[in-house]
Amino acid sequence: MLFQTLFVISLSFFVNAEEVHKKLCPNVGSHECVVHSVNVEPCPHGPRFCSFILDKRYSATVDFTPYFSAHNLMVSVSTHPQETVTFTERIYKNACQRLLTCPLEAHIRQSFDIPLNFDQPTLPNQSKFPVQVKLWNADDTSQFCCFTFKAKIK
Repeated sequence: MLFQTLFVISLSFFVNAEEVHKKLCPNVGSHECVVHSVNVEPCPHGPRFCSFILDKRYSATVDFTPYFSAHNLMVSVSTHPQETVTFTERIYKNACQRLLTCPLEAHIRQSFDIPLNFDQPTLPNQSKFPVQVKLWNADDTSQFCCFTFKAKIK
């Protein structure tokens, strides 16, 4: 038992997850969900923004409460369409099989992990930009949850 406890404590020193500042996507209200926290691993410079290296694997853990139920979910990671910085959008069409526990139940808090991987972005300069994560009901696209957090590609 002592060995297990020490092992868990030692692992916690190697995890570099950081809760990041997040906000709802532009023109989105909080009537569809609440995003309690977003932890990105690793996230140097967090919580203000995360610095990412191209083609390196990162992950985010999203803790949220949806106000809608769904059996068929999709998740995307992108930049906002009006941004000057872009990277290849990642869409998970079968999010229930790959990322989340479904069915998604209204008013039940849950979390999910999403891989983050950034390929060669279109950059006007090395400025910070918002990473947008959107989760939606594939059967009713008016039911969705969307938030952003700041990032920078090295």
